[in-house]
Amino acid sequence: MSGSLFFRQLMRNLCSIRLLIVVVSSAILIMVQYWTTYHAGYRIERSAPTFLRDVMLFNQYGSASTLYLYLLPFLAALMGGSVWAAEERSGRLINMLSREGRSVLLRTSMLSGFVLGGLGGVLPLIINLLVSAIQTPYMSFIDGTSVNAEGMVLGRYVLIDSSSWAYPLYATSQPLLIAVILLMVFVLSGAFSLLALGASLFIRRKHVELLVPFVVSLVWWMLPSLTGGLVPDEWSQIIFLNFSHWDPPGTAWMNFTGMLLMTAGMSACSLVLARVKESRDVL
Repeated sequence: MSGSLFFRQLMRNLCSIRLLIVVVSSAILIMVQYWTTYHAGYRIERSAPTFLRDVMLFNQYGSASTLYLYLLPFLAALMGGSVWAAEERSGRLINMLSREGRSVLLRTSMLSGFVLGGLGGVLPLIINLLVSAIQTPYMSFIDGTSVNAEGMVLGRYVLIDSSSWAYPLYATSQPLLIAVILLMVFVLSGAFSLLALGASLFIRRKHVELLVPFVVSLVWWMLPSLTGGLVPDEWSQIIFLNFSHWDPPGTAWMNFTGMLLMTAGMSACSLVLARVKESRDVL
């Protein structure tokens, strides 16, 4: 791997219009989250003050959480999925191949693509956390029990439902939960970006690689319907990262399995595509 090339690819993308698009998208998502939480026609119960009330994924009442998870593959690919394609279309690739070698260039591009994709995916959540923390600098714990012993719904505000896979971590340490969620989003976004980068090695049309992880994630999300329920709903990031909602008993392990399958599967596909590209070019 080339450290200087890795740094140049990072800076080139972080100083591009792609980052601006991600920031603007983040602002729109935050506004959607606030509007749908407080102006959607239903009344939100009062609770102890906590900045997580207005943060995507942590707040189950706003609509931006689901929208964010749908857009996550595209945002990740936008930041890091075109690293190789950008070098190729700029004309720099030929000189870089002779100087660095194809293997080094591929490995470096995949690493920078993973990091950039992770940043592109997690940035909206980080901005949302910062804005909300400035507005409401409190982190009170809110009990997640939403029903009583008789199964009747309790009329109180619930941030993260006690049935959620994330609730034990939330009850133990809120900062740790935030760190874990940010890490999960970063790693998954990096995998989405790697998939786009792997596809870009064989796609000649400009920017088409950005749609590959988006389409793959939609197909993956629809697999439960397409297979008649053989594939669990919890295997999609649209479900397992939307963790503040009620979870059916005994499904926590399915969320972790889905995260592992998506991350490992997309990373493996990108590595295979890179290997095929390298072998073809050598031949």
